[in-house]
Formats: sequence, C-alpha cells, structure tokens
Amino acid sequence: MTPANRDKLLSQIAAVIRKNKTFFLSGHRKPDGDTVASELAMASLLKRLGKKVEVWNAEPVPESLLFLPGARAIKHSPKVGKSYDVAVIFECVDADRMGNVIDLKTQAKTVINIDHHIHFGDFGHINMVDVKASSNSEQLVYLFEELKMRITPDEANALYAGVTADTGRFQHSNTTAETFRIAAKLVESGARPHIISERLFTTRSHSSLKLLGWALSNLKTAKNDKVAYLAVSSGDFDRLGSNEEELEDIVNYGLQIPTVLISILAREPKSGADIKASLRARRGVDVCKIAMSFGGGGHKYASGCKIRGSLDEAMRKLLSAATARV
Repeated sequence: MTPANRDKLLSQIAAVIRKNKTFFLSGHRKPDGDTVASELAMASLLKRLGKKVEVWNAEPVPESLLFLPGARAIKHSPKVGKSYDVAVIFECVDADRMGNVIDLKTQAKTVINIDHHIHFGDFGHINMVDVKASSNSEQLVYLFEELKMRITPDEANALYAGVTADTGRFQHSNTTAETFRIAAKLVESGARPHIISERLFTTRSHSSLKLLGWALSNLKTAKNDKVAYLAVSSGDFDRLGSNEEELEDIVNYGLQIPTVLISILAREPKSGADIKASLRARRGVDVCKIAMSFGGGGHKYASGCKIRGSLDEAMRKLLSAATARV
C-alpha cells in the first residue's frame, strides 16, 4: 500500500469515526497478541473520543494476554444480538474467520476491515489492508496520527505488544525499518518493552514448561530433516495437565534445526472438534499455500488451518503437502 492510499483510507475511517456513536470491535477466532492489542487500543481511542464501544470475540482472550490493561473487559460469545453504527473487524478474511459473532450485513451500518495478511477479503465498506505492514497494531498508529490523538501509555503498551507478537520479537520477515520506527514511537509514548517482553515471551506456567519438554522430546523430522513435525493428542494434554493455549510458539522450535524449512504442529482439541494445525517456514517456502489448500490461511511464513478426521490422518495430509514443497 502506498502512503497516498493509506492516507486516503485513514481519512475515510476518521470521517466514519467522527460521525457515528456506537462501535463493535472484533477479530479472528482464537485471538492472538496483535488482535487483542488492536482491539484494546482502538476501543480506548474511541472511548476517549466519546464513543460507545463493545469488544466481542468468538473465543476468550488467552491467559497470557490478560495482563494488558482492559483485556479482562473483552467479552466472548458465539453470537451478539445488538446492532451498531460501525463494526471494526481485525485480521479476518471474512465473517466466518471472525466466528460470525454478528451479521455484518444487518447488525452494522458501516463495516471497517483492517488487515495485513497476504490473503484477505474486501468485505468491508472500507478495507484498510496493507500486506507490507507488520501488524494491525502498526497500522493503528497511523490512525492515532490521522485523528491527532496522542497515544497514552496503556495504548502504547498494547500496540507495542501487538507489534512484537506478530513480528516474533522483531525476528520475522515482516519486520521492516518502518516497524522499528513505529516501535520507537510507542516507547516514546510510554510502552515498556522489558515488561511486554517478559510477559509475552519469558513467562511460562509449570505445566507449559512440562508440555514444552515433552514436545521437544517427541519432535520428529521428515524429508531429509527438511520438515519437522509434532502431533499432540487430547490425551497428551490430559496426561501433562496442560491445555491448547500453552502450545503457543512451540511450533517455532522446529525451525531451530538448521536443515528444517517447514515446521508443523497438529493438535487434537479436547472438545473433539477438527484438528488444528500451525505451520511455520523460512527461506522462501510458502506455508500459506499449504494452509489454504485445507481452507486456512495466514502469512507466507506463518499460517494455520483446520482438518477434519483423526490426528493421524491430519498429520499424514500435512506431511504430504509439506514434503512436496521442500
């Protein structure tokens, strides 16, 4: 997205904000650091402008993100019955990715779609999609500037958490010079990098550490060590006294093996729902195409999907798709 296009969209969003009163905010199912950060910062901004705001997700905020101011106030429900002047949706290719928490056609007069993924949908009346941005949190900094609103310390901490979460502590390929400029601005506005880093990346529960140890011991490789993979069953969660949320980032460990180009983590939810898969890659390998073949999506180097069937069947399908690409 060019600066001119971005400025045009920001102007349109600012105009919508100024003339409306009630706002609904949501993001994708299984909300992550960038989604929650964007919701918190946007909600705070709107409230300071005198707007009425509600934040709803299909699923609850992960325990690891509840330290962010306002995170405990985010609600979750499979369906919200109210209607709003404006719905702002973060990081969703369509309403289904949001979990269909509301009907965007009947429960919101204006829909603003804010996204930065390679594969996206133009379902909003305004679609601010910048695939070169590191995160939605990075994009929102420009909205503060457009509205001439200073960023408060709480907002800065949320946005900094979103940027660092989606860039993997500024290590992923989506990290740009502009990302660092945005991060510097957030620190100047009151973000505390050492606190955010500690809470997001260096704090784990005992059960999470046990799960990590088990995962590393059971990690396997295929295709001449070019693919790393791990399958976690619902029984494994029970035996280790852990849960799905504690699997966060474990998929990245497979890429620490020098020869590995794709890392796969497949997990069987306790609910008996579809198998969930996380995919990570490097050196030009596009795992988003693999995820899309199963109805998922995401980024070139970090994507996810769901697969019906047993855990073993899902892993066979994933391995077949992955080994064909390396």
